[in-house]
Amino acid sequence: MERYFLTVDWCSKGKRGIFSDRDGNAFGKDDEHTTIEMMDILGPFALILSPKSEPFSEDVLAGYTSFIPLAEYSHQYGIVLSG
Repeated sequence: MERYFLTVDWCSKGKRGIFSDRDGNAFGKDDEHTTIEMMDILGPFALILSPKSEPFSEDVLAGYTSFIPLAEYSHQYGIVLSG
């Protein structure tokens, strides 16, 4: 079974990951996030984060373990990359 998660690529650097808080709570849901939902979650930084709503299986999601905090969110939120 797959769920959709909000993914971001900071400044389009080619390192797309799952947007999450520092405790590992990601923004997942059963169906795709709308543009309005993504903008509500990311706020004004959505412009530099290139958000997408993408499906992940539990097996693939388990591979995302490397948290990179974002200064834009006072290091409380960031990107979780695979590997």
